[in-house]
Amino acid sequence: MANHPHLSSYDLLNEARPWAFSRAELTAGLRRHTGDPSLTILELKEYDIPHQRPSIGQIRGLLAVCASGSGASEFPLVLKETRGTTRTGTAGAGLREVSVYLTLDDHLPVRLPQLLAAHPGGDWLVLQLLTGGRHPEHWRAADYLVATDQLVALHDRFWGLGSDLATYNWLARPLDLDFNIFLHAAATGLDNLSAHPNQNSLSQDQKLMALLQNLITHADKIIQHLRCTPSTLLHGNFFPGNIHMHADGTLTVYDWEETAIGPGILDLVTFIQASRWWFDPLPIAVSAITDHYRQRLQLANGFIWADDDWQRQYDHALLWIFITQWIDLLAAIPDSMLSSRLPQLNAIWLEPVYAAALRRLPEA
Repeated sequence: MANHPHLSSYDLLNEARPWAFSRAELTAGLRRHTGDPSLTILELKEYDIPHQRPSIGQIRGLLAVCASGSGASEFPLVLKETRGTTRTGTAGAGLREVSVYLTLDDHLPVRLPQLLAAHPGGDWLVLQLLTGGRHPEHWRAADYLVATDQLVALHDRFWGLGSDLATYNWLARPLDLDFNIFLHAAATGLDNLSAHPNQNSLSQDQKLMALLQNLITHADKIIQHLRCTPSTLLHGNFFPGNIHMHADGTLTVYDWEETAIGPGILDLVTFIQASRWWFDPLPIAVSAITDHYRQRLQLANGFIWADDDWQRQYDHALLWIFITQWIDLLAAIPDSMLSSRLPQLNAIWLEPVYAAALRRLPEA
């Protein structure tokens, strides 16, 4: 065990501080997972998670060293300790994620990691750690199309079922019930950006500040267009960093903390924009992804967008995602980081958002 490349040298079960889970909870979960009632945990060691990206709460890799009547075994695991919410006033991020596993897993047309143990409110989850496969940095064009197929399968399964999904009150509903919460967060972010002109150079860009204010002012108009498309179940943060590409080309989708009800185009635009932000240049044209999504969705349920309507919906989705994901974030980016990422921020977000606003909000 000492030669394992991803392990620390100490036993986590014998640490002085208590763990979120108990030995009994994890043992029960592993026994359910293996179907072996004789399994016991001998050691729990730190396990490095390669290519880990920022997330809500704390994520740690663990390796459970076990013994049973059938012999010794090891289980790479990940412990997620999610605190708070993606937006104050909405359900906790951990509650949303654990509820997906406990309530919707059997209904999802996509594969999820194995949940081994969890706090009922989502304060912590212990999941199977997915290893091997192809890392997002090495995805090929075909991999992006396979992921797009998975997105189509998810959206088609719940297409037009927004009212039915609303019975799950832990799902975010950014375009109706939670609209004011999301808008308030954006407005607070803009206030914070304006209040510290000397700490963030973005606040000195009068054109940008006017754009942000106009987006917030006209948010009602932006979401009215998005509401014209049937609602479905959204992953909320679907992109290669939250997808495990197995060696056989199949996918497992994780990090369901931002799952919501809304038009599927929000997931698609998030997929494209987040992929570009983390992995640009992509091995595939954006138009190839969007065309594939439209064609496969039409084959799945017959839904068709006219080209003009599609571009209008895409623009409004881009504007709404920028409002809800970036305005409050811009105020928190230190200038030291901003200077190194500003060309990318301009190319991937600011310039497309300016262009979309000019097309769809000429009065602004």
